[in-house]
Amino acid sequence: MNKDDITFDVVGIAHLLSSDILVVPSNQREYSWIRDVQVRSFMVDINKAMSEPSRTYFLGTVVLTKGKNNVLEIADGQQRLATTTMVISAIRDYFSDKGYSPQVNSIESEFLSVYDRIKEEKKSRLTLNIDDNNFFANTVVLKKHDRVYQAPDRRSHKLIIDAYAEIKDYIANIVKQYDDKNAKQRLNEMIDFLKLNTRVVKLVVDSEETAFTLFETLNDRGLKTSQADLVKNFIFRLADDRLGEAQRAWSAMRGAIESISDKDEDITMEFLRIGCCVITGPTQKRDVLRKIQDKVNGKSDSIQILIDFEKFSKDYAAILNSDHQKWNPYPTDIRESITTLSIIGVAQVRPLLLAVAMYFNDKEAAKAFKLLLSWSVRFNIKGVREGNVGNDYARLAFKIYKKEIKNVEELRKSAENITISDAEFRIAFANATVNVAKTARYYLRALEREAKNEPNPENVPNSDKAINLEHIMPESPNSDWNVTQQDLETHLNRLGNLALMQADRNNKIGNLKFSEKREIFKISTFLLTNRIAQAEKWGIEEIESRQKIMADLAVKTWSL
Repeated sequence: MNKDDITFDVVGIAHLLSSDILVVPSNQREYSWIRDVQVRSFMVDINKAMSEPSRTYFLGTVVLTKGKNNVLEIADGQQRLATTTMVISAIRDYFSDKGYSPQVNSIESEFLSVYDRIKEEKKSRLTLNIDDNNFFANTVVLKKHDRVYQAPDRRSHKLIIDAYAEIKDYIANIVKQYDDKNAKQRLNEMIDFLKLNTRVVKLVVDSEETAFTLFETLNDRGLKTSQADLVKNFIFRLADDRLGEAQRAWSAMRGAIESISDKDEDITMEFLRIGCCVITGPTQKRDVLRKIQDKVNGKSDSIQILIDFEKFSKDYAAILNSDHQKWNPYPTDIRESITTLSIIGVAQVRPLLLAVAMYFNDKEAAKAFKLLLSWSVRFNIKGVREGNVGNDYARLAFKIYKKEIKNVEELRKSAENITISDAEFRIAFANATVNVAKTARYYLRALEREAKNEPNPENVPNSDKAINLEHIMPESPNSDWNVTQQDLETHLNRLGNLALMQADRNNKIGNLKFSEKREIFKISTFLLTNRIAQAEKWGIEEIESRQKIMADLAVKTWSL
């Protein structure tokens, strides 16, 4: 990315509307701000900032790309620009109801519309996407007597109606505090504040790819979704007269991946990255658009990659949800592997899980998931950097995609140079410190099952809150314990110092001296906890000795 590809300025957000013709690319996302959340917060923040001594309010970054005929297309900032347009339009409507024609005409020409002398028609200074623009114009931008009723038939239409109603209600509450003259002055001050003091960084870039790269370094609300929008926009443009087919495939893909989470997070971009890992090898988010551009060279390619991603999305949802219907005909232990992988939180393995889910048969997939769980635990205990592991997993996923790996045995052989050997794992486990309670509890429960010769010991449900972790050497030792601060720092959270306890007994044991704790350990039904009672005292030597025994069990529990 060359510095000459970017120009920037700091301007008022309404100044953008008055100085440029802005267009949301035809296939970008719809209006999405919610009345009681972002819209109300926007109004409250603006009104509050107007009363503060500094009288400035920063709204982040607006990223624009250069389109045809010098029109600027909005890569990021649609929600803020559309909502600002609503505020200005609502004030225009208030002035119109009051008969303030000069103010109405001034607002119209400066912020809302411009007259095209060639076409002899007005056009909006802000044009939304193909699904929202006509509705937005007839609900917000046009004067009341020029509007043509359009029934809302999309979720975004309802959001536009609700947002505009919220803004009009907020303005009505403001003007109630003043007589007509002072109300007019206050609303004019609000428009000036939006034009001069509600500031954004205006970034103009030469292409969507430059905008995409920028989003990797910016930390502003909505940017991650904008990355996905750039990908979508590129594919949709190439789809040409098959745009409807492309839109249906994208919508189905989004529906599948959004079913796994109701959180406000960028799951679409992460899915696209993982999909690219499968079909092209290791991929960072900043590489997604470029890699798709390399693979998509025309209409047919654009439709095909969307069909592929739609298929991927269903299995992607499945690898993150052990209850997914995909797993109905599979061996039951595959669901346990998925649940357990979720417990230990290993996102870097997802490209490989997805490839296995897509291309292995049911029995081979179940065995592969079990193997990948063992690999993941070994990498976690060894402390291998996620980036390195993720790239290795992506390379293996790509080999599966190319049919160079077709079953578990071939997968195991292909990964011989990257997996953690038994000897390495034993040493790493003997010295492991685990600070996350649910992860430590999982390790101990899996080891407990191995010690009792139970089947599939590595697959352990972690939802039983009646089982707690006990620090044998306590977190806050009293004088009965001969423990130094250094001992606590180095060995408190070593696995050898942690034990499973029933919650009721754990509450009673507290900071008791070890001779008293031993009596409780003696009656524990947990084998590994019960064995602690064989020690006469407890300190660094006992912790390390116990953890070496655990390490031998670990090699069997998470086997290769």
